Amino acid sequence: MEQFVFIIALLLIGIILQKMDAPVNFSKSLNFFVIYVSLPATVLIQIPKIHLDLSALGVILIPWLLLPIMAVLVIAMTKNYPTHVRAALLLVIPLGNTSFVGIPIIKSLLGSDAIGYVLMYDQFGTFLILSLYGAAVIARYETGLFHKRLILKKLLFFPPFIFLVFASIFGQMPVPVLPYIELLSSTLVPLALVSVGYSLRFGGEVDYPLLTKALMLKLFVMPFFAFGLLYGMGVEPLAFKTAVLESGMPSMITAGALAIASGFAPALSAALVGYGIIVSLVTLPLIAYLLEKLL
Repeated sequence: MEQFVFIIALLLIGIILQKMDAPVNFSKSLNFFVIYVSLPATVLIQIPKIHLDLSALGVILIPWLLLPIMAVLVIAMTKNYPTHVRAALLLVIPLGNTSFVGIPIIKSLLGSDAIGYVLMYDQFGTFLILSLYGAAVIARYETGLFHKRLILKKLLFFPPFIFLVFASIFGQMPVPVLPYIELLSSTLVPLALVSVGYSLRFGGEVDYPLLTKALMLKLFVMPFFAFGLLYGMGVEPLAFKTAVLESGMPSMITAGALAIASGFAPALSAALVGYGIIVSLVTLPLIAYLLEKLL
């Protein structure tokens, strides 16, 4: 409970800092350190603890199996809406905040042993989907070209992905350097959550009935489908719980930013990210409680 209060406190610190005279690109600076230092350090510590067995494979497969299901449901839900609304929801519903929000919340709910599975879901699932599917959605609904080489370059040179491959091949880091890597890894949760809080935006002309449906789809329907898909896979309980909770994470801030930058229903995209994070602070502990009772 104390850890969850700490998560809320860090988000509030970020929101309060919006009102301060913060440096230009404050949030981008935090994100830069997290992506290039904190997250790679966490990858080096956690990935060697996970063996590529049936459980790990199940965690990796779930976001890819959910993707077409969510895309079909979004298309059906937006059949009477403009294409820019459909494009926004195609970006922000399948893509969850599975690292910046996922790591601290799942660490709080399931413990540190689950972080390896979180990283697998995030890097082999969410990150790849953002790079490939996200680019395809933007290319489909926005005037422009689909830059395959640029996407491949971003994928191959993304620091956490590089360190994930490295850690998967070479395993545990040497004992003398582990304390220093752990120190760098410890910066991930506070910096990431303050950045998320600082980036939260509300307001604007929002279609609240559609927003409510979209939040239900993102925070309730996705984990429900994840539970059903995982049930017959023979995945061990910790991996099972992690994958279901990761599927129920609020919309990714980056996906919302891409939707806004592309002109895809900006107010709705911002609201889905902002309200989604707030609502998920209730839905995720509830899902974790139900999983504990069912498994």
